[in-house]
Amino acid sequence: TIGTRPIKGVLFTGQPGTGKTMLARIIANSTQSAFYEISGPEIFSKWYGQSEELLRKIFEDAAQQEQAIIFFDEIDSVAGQRADESHEASRRVVAQLLTLMDGFTKNNIVVIATSNRPQDIDVALRRPGRFDWEINFPLPNRLDRELILQVATKRFNISDNLPHAWVAQKTEGWSAADLAAIWTEAGLLAAADERSIILPEDYIGGFELVAAQRRRTTKLSTKGNSK
Repeated sequence: TIGTRPIKGVLFTGQPGTGKTMLARIIANSTQSAFYEISGPEIFSKWYGQSEELLRKIFEDAAQQEQAIIFFDEIDSVAGQRADESHEASRRVVAQLLTLMDGFTKNNIVVIATSNRPQDIDVALRRPGRFDWEINFPLPNRLDRELILQVATKRFNISDNLPHAWVAQKTEGWSAADLAAIWTEAGLLAAADERSIILPEDYIGGFELVAAQRRRTTKLSTKGNSK
């Protein structure tokens, strides 16, 4: 009605596990949009031109829908910076994606992409008219973490008085995915003890197991970077 150019592309940035992919699916579901999810391994083909043809077919099919979201998960793996040392297939895919985003004129398509390394995305894709918006997903703060833990309990068989506030305070820098892992470990501890309910000791034990795994992962990552 206003006459301005609509947004074609939105880039979700942030660390893994912060809910970028989940929000894209929620948007598609809440708007009753056709949802096309694309990842790097699905796009790249050893056969010349096949990757570009697949992209064209996805955009063509989306154009026939009343509303559609084309979703690129970790787009930096698909559309990285083009340079002399870049793989030819990658350069062709980036060029095709640029053409497709510039070419579709119908307002029924929105392209959403995620990346935890936005600096690796080809700069041409981040110019106006392509990925116009960038929305950063921060790690949850203490209150966020407590709410995430509380909401998750609706799906589980748990005892009363689980120490959510204590766990939230101990999990600075954790993502929502890290917090979800606590429940998996807690459930395993309860099952190993032949119980069908998660008790506070299971909950705390789950936290300790995930915390130990995070420490090991961080240690290995630090060793790799130092090399």
